[in-house]
Amino acid sequence: MLTRIWLTIKQHRFETIAIAVVCLGLTAAALIESYRLNSLNSTISCLQTWQGPYMASQGPVTAAQQHCNEVAQSFMDMKNGTDMSLVGFLLAFAPVLVGIVFGAPLVAREIEQGTAPLSWALSGSRRRWLLGKVLTGVLLLVPLMLAVGIVANMFDGAQNPGLDPYASFDNYLNRGVIDVFWALAAFAGTFALGTILGRTMPAVILALVVCFFVRVTWDGAMSHVVLRPYAIQQPTQDLTGTAGIYMGGSYGYYSGMTDMYVYQKIFLDGKEITQDQANTWFEQNMICAPVEMPTPSDAASPGASSSPGDTSSPGALATPDNSKLGQAIACGGPSGPTVDISKTPQYVEYIIPGAWYWNVVALESGLLLLGSLFLGAVAFVWVDRRRPY
Repeated sequence: MLTRIWLTIKQHRFETIAIAVVCLGLTAAALIESYRLNSLNSTISCLQTWQGPYMASQGPVTAAQQHCNEVAQSFMDMKNGTDMSLVGFLLAFAPVLVGIVFGAPLVAREIEQGTAPLSWALSGSRRRWLLGKVLTGVLLLVPLMLAVGIVANMFDGAQNPGLDPYASFDNYLNRGVIDVFWALAAFAGTFALGTILGRTMPAVILALVVCFFVRVTWDGAMSHVVLRPYAIQQPTQDLTGTAGIYMGGSYGYYSGMTDMYVYQKIFLDGKEITQDQANTWFEQNMICAPVEMPTPSDAASPGASSSPGDTSSPGALATPDNSKLGQAIACGGPSGPTVDISKTPQYVEYIIPGAWYWNVVALESGLLLLGSLFLGAVAFVWVDRRRPY
């Protein structure tokens, strides 16, 4: 078997060298970009108070704050730079492309060149011949894509300071262990197509179409179908939901997604309603902006440490706290008509928490592995029926 693996590497040395160079080069590039971001030492506190390049500072700025602003500005410029975007793009598509590049000619080339009958005769069995080729692809792809996936985790962590890449769903389908299984699925599907079609280029084109379709629909299918029964109610409700964390200044800073948003329900008076019904309710009740009204007990006997409630100008967004009595929604300012906020439509989001990262990755990796085994089995069955031309 080792001889067969070595022969396969020699037969496909161009693809082998190209894949190794691309993966190692991409790994080095991601490490360099991660180091550049980390070397700025941009802290969460600096990013929280950063107001963006176009916002005038409000009041005097201390030397420490000025330094924080400069560091945060450098961090955001580098993060949004062309080289950083290019590395992220390549990390996202590398597993699928690598699997296709090595899988397409694995079987189809020998059929095209007319050497398949001789190889089958020398191997003694078509399936044994195919097994040697498949093992070669697995031994090549697994370590290379594992290295790319680990570095992709570091790259995502550098782009989102304070966010644990192993406990968040930010860009999780394009990094980590799951990269290995994306590559194996693309590899298995492509060499199966090559076995069936017997032509390299048609296998490449069809594999690109299928892989693109699967990759685009995978996230929605997993989060809204497979994972939907396991979603739990979000413990707290805020403006950002689970899409990220906006912090600080007029611009603020966006940190990656910790939890995975699955679906949302809307309740009114304890009954579930649709989004259209909620929109109709808001239109009929002329709702503008939430304001916090003092409760009767607070107004009668304010404590020494009590502070006045925050008010919001008309049209401003704020996060309601449904546990506070007396809070209302006003149209036309605090003196305008009010509606008890507990009587308004309540939005409840259901999520997969970031703490379940490894469970979800194991599930999705297992599904990709099962798909790879199925496609590989199709190729092993078909190769015995394949005409040698």
